[in-house]
Amino acid sequence: MKYQMEKGDDFSGGAEVYTRGRVWSPDGKEIMTRKGKIARLPPAVREELNRRLHNGDLGNKVVDWLNGLAEVQEVIAREFDGRPVREQNLSEWKSGGYGDWLARQEILAQARELASDAGELDKASEGRLTDHLATVIAVRYATVLAGWNGEVTEEFRQKLRMLRDLSQSVVNLRREDHHGARLNLDREKV
Repeated sequence: MKYQMEKGDDFSGGAEVYTRGRVWSPDGKEIMTRKGKIARLPPAVREELNRRLHNGDLGNKVVDWLNGLAEVQEVIAREFDGRPVREQNLSEWKSGGYGDWLARQEILAQARELASDAGELDKASEGRLTDHLATVIAVRYATVLAGWNGEVTEEFRQKLRMLRDLSQSVVNLRREDHHGARLNLDREKV
């Protein structure tokens, strides 16, 4: 059975999204289905549960908290014949869904750190980071050629291929910078 998107589902984060026990890739494709009691709880409940686990809350207290929530009782009544969440369900969640959540939190933390680093790099390079990268690549080319004895070895070819690939990447980055600058100029004209 394919899950139907519902109002409020969000795929904009660029990471896997967890809805109704299913794990979705950023492009909206289902990549895994979790089937346990906890996986079927509403996303907001699972999020709070994961935060509580991360903060070291004890299993029995977490289970009591879950079973006391109206939205959990509704799911339990509808899908599990009223059988409450047990510590065994929590243990299974810890080895599955919670681990996925931890991995996602790590990815988000790295993304925030990279965004912060990018801002610092842009400031330090006075907004000309790609220009500086092009200079570094040119210096690397000069270094390789300065040490070249005229013999075309596999190692020499490999260095040139690597530099060519890096150069192409920097060219693409610079092209995007120039495109962005043109857009900004066009906005200023309006």
